[in-house]
Amino acid sequence: MKTPQERLKEIVKISYSILCNKIAYGDIKITNEATLQMQFGVIIKQVGQLYEFAGTDRFSIELETIQTISPTTKSAKGQARCDISLRFSMNDNNTANAVIELKHFRYDKTSEAVADNRFAIMKDLENLEHYKDNDSQLLCYEILYTDNKNYASTNTTAGIKLAPTITQCFTYRQQTVALKNNYVAEWSNYGNNYFMMVTL
Repeated sequence: MKTPQERLKEIVKISYSILCNKIAYGDIKITNEATLQMQFGVIIKQVGQLYEFAGTDRFSIELETIQTISPTTKSAKGQARCDISLRFSMNDNNTANAVIELKHFRYDKTSEAVADNRFAIMKDLENLEHYKDNDSQLLCYEILYTDNKNYASTNTTAGIKLAPTITQCFTYRQQTVALKNNYVAEWSNYGNNYFMMVTL
């Protein structure tokens, strides 16, 4: 019998694959991060409920939950707003939790703030590390969808690299993010659509 944590890992993995394919095949059109959050949330809810095998199994999803953490570059007051929070419980006392931070960067050759966007990923990862400080068993994910292949490139002159691993420490506009660990960025591309998942 799979544990709640094992089920949550599968729920996220399957939901992510469905999201990527639906976007790639045009069934879902993503115009901004809020749309990405909503569409991914719908998929996760449907998949998660399919994993409720017994009458006592409970899966739940919440959007924009407040996480109290130590101050970070992104959340200076220690109040972080997490994009997606998941919970799976069996028999009410065997529970696992997961959190997901999302980013969507649209290609725009005239006004795309690429450096800002790359640094935003680092700030998300820093917050995720702090979520995990509060709960060592917490499953943490960073997910990015973009139509700009440069983010996925390993051959880039950008100061902040997102492939194959994330830059661990960087100072940008007088703000410094120093991540505790090196993280592998798992990239997948479907035509002109590029998806990144980082698992903490």
